[in-house]
Amino acid sequence: MLYENFGGGEQREPIVYCCGRDENLTPGICYGPVVRDIFVAECCTGGYGSVIINGTEFALQAGDFFFLFPGDTVIHTASEREPREGFWCSFDGEAVAPALARAGITSKKPFAPPKTFRGMTAVLARIVGMQNESDPGAELRRAACIYELLGLLLEHQGGAHNPWIQRALGYMEMHYEEPLDVAAIARAAGLERSYFSTLFRTETGKSPHAYLSRIRIRKACVLLRSEGYTVADAAEAVGLDARNFARLFRREMGMTPHQFAKNS
Repeated sequence: MLYENFGGGEQREPIVYCCGRDENLTPGICYGPVVRDIFVAECCTGGYGSVIINGTEFALQAGDFFFLFPGDTVIHTASEREPREGFWCSFDGEAVAPALARAGITSKKPFAPPKTFRGMTAVLARIVGMQNESDPGAELRRAACIYELLGLLLEHQGGAHNPWIQRALGYMEMHYEEPLDVAAIARAAGLERSYFSTLFRTETGKSPHAYLSRIRIRKACVLLRSEGYTVADAAEAVGLDARNFARLFRREMGMTPHQFAKNS
């Protein structure tokens, strides 16, 4: 196991330790396990891969933005066929943990809302662009970027503050393999179906149906990387009809389930 310690400790103001861009990765490369004592923000701007956090695997594709926490045991992988690309930044600061907690981001739920992706990725790219700046104001500019990153997350993370939507998200995560429909999720959240659908889209940027499909396809990606799971097995395990599975998978991942399984 690798262990990276940047000597950050408790930082009152945000500080960036290192940052970079993932591009031209070796197909199929695996890095880790690694444990860090600071936070990491990372985005996927293209390709595919996965991140395994404390034993739980999350599939990655373009449009994903996620956080890693101090003490997490992490393994990064890149697809054999189309390795992931993106930006990353390791940082710390007194405001970071409370902001992520308010946004509902945890090691078990590391992803930022899809509608934050463009703005937060632009901030990460800006941090990477100024990594070699060393004038007296450089550290303050980088700190300002971390505040901006957290500010964007909190600005758009309404779902984490809304108890009904938070309840719905938890229900989907716990029951995704069951034959759920929007009405059932609305009942679990304690809201009328039509109002729930409108509120859910406002808070998450996706319809309940699209969000549930995304959860199911992510779970299926993990299964397809495992030995012993056929495409039909993975579809059944995540609660999708085999006839619709390939269509939904291709729409979400940009390739068929068979292509994904072959090249993972």
